[in-house]
Amino acid sequence: MTRGRSIAWEPGKELVENSNLLRFMRAEGIADYETLLARSEDDIAWFWEAFIRFADIRFYEPYTQVVDLSGGLAWPKWFPGGKINLVHNFLDKWAGDPVTAERTALLWEGENEESRRYTFGELYRQTNRVANALAALGVERGDRVALYMPMIPETVIALYGIYKAGAVAVPLFSGFGPEAVAIRLDDVEAKAVITADGFYRGGQQVRLKQVLDQALEEAPTVKSVIVVERLGTGADYLTGRDYRWGDVVAAASDQFETVRTEAEEICMVSYSSGTTGKPKGIVHVHGGIAVKTAEVGMFVYDTHPEDIFFMITDFGWMMGQLPLFSAHTVGAPYLMYEGSPLHPHPGRLYDILQKYRVTVFGAPATALRLLKTYAERFRQAADLSHLRILGHTGEPIDAETWNWFLSWTDGKAPIINGSGGTEVFAEIISSVCIKPQKPTCLGRTPAVGAKVVDERGVPVPPGKPGYLVFTLPQPAQTRGFWKNPERYLQTYFPLGPGMWWQGDMVLVDEDGYWFHLGRADDVIKVSGRRTGPGEIEDVANAHPAVLESAVIGVPHPFKGEEIILLAVLKPGASLAADELKRHVAAALGKPYEPGEVHFVRDLPKTRTQKIMRRLIKQRYLGEILGDTSSLMNPEALDQLPRKSGES
Repeated sequence: MTRGRSIAWEPGKELVENSNLLRFMRAEGIADYETLLARSEDDIAWFWEAFIRFADIRFYEPYTQVVDLSGGLAWPKWFPGGKINLVHNFLDKWAGDPVTAERTALLWEGENEESRRYTFGELYRQTNRVANALAALGVERGDRVALYMPMIPETVIALYGIYKAGAVAVPLFSGFGPEAVAIRLDDVEAKAVITADGFYRGGQQVRLKQVLDQALEEAPTVKSVIVVERLGTGADYLTGRDYRWGDVVAAASDQFETVRTEAEEICMVSYSSGTTGKPKGIVHVHGGIAVKTAEVGMFVYDTHPEDIFFMITDFGWMMGQLPLFSAHTVGAPYLMYEGSPLHPHPGRLYDILQKYRVTVFGAPATALRLLKTYAERFRQAADLSHLRILGHTGEPIDAETWNWFLSWTDGKAPIINGSGGTEVFAEIISSVCIKPQKPTCLGRTPAVGAKVVDERGVPVPPGKPGYLVFTLPQPAQTRGFWKNPERYLQTYFPLGPGMWWQGDMVLVDEDGYWFHLGRADDVIKVSGRRTGPGEIEDVANAHPAVLESAVIGVPHPFKGEEIILLAVLKPGASLAADELKRHVAAALGKPYEPGEVHFVRDLPKTRTQKIMRRLIKQRYLGEILGDTSSLMNPEALDQLPRKSGES
């Protein structure tokens, strides 16, 4: 697939000379990028100490050492003894300087063509109001506050306000249904939720508060809900629990002293689905997020103060916050858009790019494929000469789409293609703007120690696919799973304590270029969102007619992967496929509605009752089946469905 690809992009002299990476290397007396990689991996304490100086990351109280590795790769402690709040570095320091306080911090475009602009000073004051409002509602340091919000300015204001107050943010995807929301609220014992009455998407009103109300029936720990009135209609308010943003936030004081949290103090629990059904609560801390996301912003996306940073994303996932922090690391404006990039016409995205003169833009391959199919005439008519950096992440990208993306600026802007995850809140491998690129390639970044290994943890030779691992501790790697440290160790250290198993399949070619081949496990990626089959299966199995089920993800031209659901019905039960589709979508949200539902008599299982999704997928796609010797019921394979057109 990647063999024989030639270099398609090379950095120009001006881009290299002005890059943050080159400025850093010159400041540290480093001759080239390969030398930087080698030294950063040999001495991670030097690298992160040097970067903190370079990026002006500010601690209230200094740390006693860069990293304490007495707990091994699984349990590093970063910047022990230090006190820091990530909001101080991304907002407070800019608002506190008269030179930068009036600089634009946040730009917003509503789907109905509304727009808003906030300076760092204005954003600071609004954020302080949120922190005061939370305190007045009884939220204390360490309490969990869920953020079930659309892409509106109040989402950023609320997020920063939670961090400012020393509380723990729990981001929830705005497309989740009530059951998915309830599971997360209950697991983390959330004390409060900040939400909106709804938002606009594709010309329709999405009633977010109504979904939350259903979820709260199963989340007894939630005592307070703050509601942004985006639609101004359609929301019910429960006296003593629900409060309008305009009543409690707008009326609060705009002065608040940011809580001086410990570097290792929890700032966020971000949920990611797993293959066992129950989502994983991924724990993050102030010091690690503040430092690592700054490095991503400056070295991966090469962000500068004069840039306008815009990425198609959602704040329910880490890729909502990462571009915000990347921009605010250097005091650059962050642009967010509320609705569908294809509404009210397929060229809406290009209108936004031109209107705001965006310089750093990122999108998942799913969105790019939609644009390539439905909006090409708008792109050809657009002036995109202001774009300086193009970003892609979330799933493997095909060469055709990569080359088309590159053509947006006639090959001027590089494509920053990365692979990482919520668990590290950053990239593990990524291309950078000062190195040449082959179509779809990624690359190494400093102080990671990325390797490609086989199932035994042995490095594989160039040209051979293998599993991506990293061998050096990362500042923003999760501090474990919420209330489940054993599951954390089982998930990421199956190859032993010295290798973090990331879960992607990758390949390094003979020239040293890295390529992303997809996930190595059963996790499904729908429109760039990683979803475990177990969570979807749990919902399907909850239907009174369903005995058991299995979910696989298969390639889809726009979504990346499509969900295929196989279900075994209870004896004597009957059920229509469309009804089961609606059942899943009602619980988890429309993005998780299966593309196909098939009813089967049995599912292939091992002798330990493990459903063999790998064999189901191979059978469906018409591929040669792998080893079936462990099956308890090999006859189940004979009646599995095949993709339409497969014999």
